Amino acid sequence: MTTSPDMTASDGTIGGRDVAERRILFRLGGWAAIVGSILGGVGNAIHPVTPENDPVGVARVIADSAAWTVIHVAIVVGIALMLAGLVAIAARTTRALSRVLARLAVLSATVGVTIGLLLVILDGVAARQLAQEWAEAGRGSATALANVHVNETINFALASLFNLVFAGATFILLGLALALDGSDRTSSGWIAVAAGLGSIAAGCAQAFIGEPTQVSRVLTIIGPTVITLWVAGYGVALVRDAKRLRATTDADQGHHASPA
Repeated sequence: MTTSPDMTASDGTIGGRDVAERRILFRLGGWAAIVGSILGGVGNAIHPVTPENDPVGVARVIADSAAWTVIHVAIVVGIALMLAGLVAIAARTTRALSRVLARLAVLSATVGVTIGLLLVILDGVAARQLAQEWAEAGRGSATALANVHVNETINFALASLFNLVFAGATFILLGLALALDGSDRTSSGWIAVAAGLGSIAAGCAQAFIGEPTQVSRVLTIIGPTVITLWVAGYGVALVRDAKRLRATTDADQGHHASPA
């Protein structure tokens, strides 16, 4: 999916950074990208599906899901780990324009993860508590049901913002950075751009319609799936880069240590 750019320089540095520092960044960032993608992907895959235009059905699904909070925590932990991976991916860029775009992508990702934390607090913790209160009230309390519905409305608004910022702007910027950099000789950067545009479309659909639709559900499945696989693929490439840099460093040290 990805190729390793030529990152070494004659003075033992790469892009003004020490080789050892970059090697650590690539190794940690690569594994963070892989583990984060797995957590986020599995969490999204097992997330209970809530019905459309059915507040009672939504409350019932949340109240009956014992793993609701755990699933949301796993997703947000995965997203946070993916952020560390994105920092390392951004560090692969070498050209000035690409590095600027990559920095903007990391900034966008940081804002997106912050939104994700708020979302998991409301959707993963508060929604579960409100739904349980509704269930304990005999599932006939209009006030308790209204509380669940209001919370879900706020969650949906935050979800649309999350799609626009993290899944959309972040991957459009980072994809462009990699595509324009020239160090990566594959088309993987454009794949991220396409997935980001799809996420922007999903976020806009959510924002304008104001409630889940079949179109928004499909877009929010396709976009995150492509993004998750893309980040995982780059995570593998980063781990390989770290190993290659380690081998290069060891070879150089062995060369310098050899007698003349």
